[in-house]
Amino acid sequence: MIISHEEFQKARRISRAIQEYLEQTGLHGIRSTDVYPLLARKGLIQKDRHNGAHFRKYLIRLHKRGMLNLIPQCQGSKNKSKFYEWRFYSIPNSKVKSNIKSINADSPIVPEITEAEIDELILKSKSQIDKLPKIEESILPPRAIEIRKTYPRAYEKWTEREFDIMIRAFIKFKNIDKVAELLRRQPSVVKKTIKLKLRKG
Repeated sequence: MIISHEEFQKARRISRAIQEYLEQTGLHGIRSTDVYPLLARKGLIQKDRHNGAHFRKYLIRLHKRGMLNLIPQCQGSKNKSKFYEWRFYSIPNSKVKSNIKSINADSPIVPEITEAEIDELILKSKSQIDKLPKIEESILPPRAIEIRKTYPRAYEKWTEREFDIMIRAFIKFKNIDKVAELLRRQPSVVKKTIKLKLRKG
């Protein structure tokens, strides 16, 4: 099942809000109904009449996708009635960073798609990349011009639009080389940029 860039960022924002709340209050092992008012007030989750029913369904969706580690403070278990119960625990910053690194490199964000399907998506996205800003090549040093023979958009200034395309492509392709092919940039630069963007949220 696909998790979109918006869903990814939403989970990250929820995680940060919960962590801050736990650190400020000193609480540990609180229930989903305890954090629901905070998240609803911040506009991070949909309000409802059942004290967080939408939030609990959201946690179940993340759990079924194998993506609950996006909110590492959360621990879920089924009670005797086979309903999920959710508890939230403050965690060290080092664990948050470890989870993000794991998501970047190893977590199955989406199912595998074939290389042919990726190539088709790259071809369809060509017009979007063509519309990105371009600098005048004549101002570049000779080494940069030589590199651009292989990677035509090397040394271009990054824009928010390109960042968005990059993250969406990474989530979809789960293949750094293919994201680099789409953006026409060096794979090493794309890999470094993805890590920085996901850490910052």
